Amino acid sequence: MKMINNISRNIVSGIVAPLALTVGGFNTSAKAQAPGIVGIDHVGINVPNLEQGVQFFHDLFGFEQVTKLGPFAMDANWKKNFHIHDNAGAVTVVMMRAGDGSNIELFGYTPPVGSTVQPYRDDISATHISLYTTDIKATKAFLESKGIQFLTDINAGMFDTEGESWVYFETPWGASIELNSYPNGKGYEKQKPAVKLWNPATAAQLTTETYNKAFLQSFAVKQVAVWNETDSVARLPKLKEIYQNDIAFFDEEGSTNGIASLNARISKLQQQNARFKFSLIKIDNSNNMVRYYWNYGPASKPNLISGMDLIILEGGKIRTLNVFLDKLPPAAK
Repeated sequence: MKMINNISRNIVSGIVAPLALTVGGFNTSAKAQAPGIVGIDHVGINVPNLEQGVQFFHDLFGFEQVTKLGPFAMDANWKKNFHIHDNAGAVTVVMMRAGDGSNIELFGYTPPVGSTVQPYRDDISATHISLYTTDIKATKAFLESKGIQFLTDINAGMFDTEGESWVYFETPWGASIELNSYPNGKGYEKQKPAVKLWNPATAAQLTTETYNKAFLQSFAVKQVAVWNETDSVARLPKLKEIYQNDIAFFDEEGSTNGIASLNARISKLQQQNARFKFSLIKIDNSNNMVRYYWNYGPASKPNLISGMDLIILEGGKIRTLNVFLDKLPPAAK
């Protein structure tokens, strides 16, 4: 009975924050001081060669060019207002989609008469961007294989940033960019703060993708099979079939990012609740948001526990999964 009493703490399908506050890791409760503000739309970067900049971000990171404007001539008032050199020529602007983060906007000036000397890090308005990766060692190794120079070794965070790894590399034009990763969250999250930092690894979009009943039923069967598979090695290819590589999973124990971490979480659940099995109650959806209702328990009482997974699909695979409990067993006397 001790195991039953501890189920609310041990099972992977735990209580999460109310949907009104968190969906896929997004905190929607913050109130903007300036009316209408939602968040950062894009970050602007000057590059000495626009084609080189676009190719760099596309070929190494998969960022996609979406819009291109220009070249535009700039009059004297424009140059004065935006602190641009008097002898600057035309400007061309490219906007790129940068994965599940802020867009980036590349500015190319012709001719490039601005300074090519990088500002000191402590200069006013000196900036850098950071790219989130689910596997910082693999990303660093890949970039090094492409000739990218790194400025530091991989560093480990501490205190509030415990669990985070970071490293800096240099672009072909001399700017520094950071890689960072915290697949199991940061130290400050242990305090369960009212507001959490935005995390691109947990970002997901509601779309107009539609899935018919046949797909949903097949999907549900695979989901049950994955969570009931006791062999972690055999489970891994099944996970990859229905989960995105950067799956963001949320339950009462916290957040988990990536298939490997989720695989470990399932193994932990099965070790804590031997001979328990999941079974499907029902599944439905609204576009790419899916509600998956389940039972969990031993053969003698298969509906001992029940709950619902709120899932967002991307390309037919799970991108985020938030777990809600509907029923727990009564505490033993």
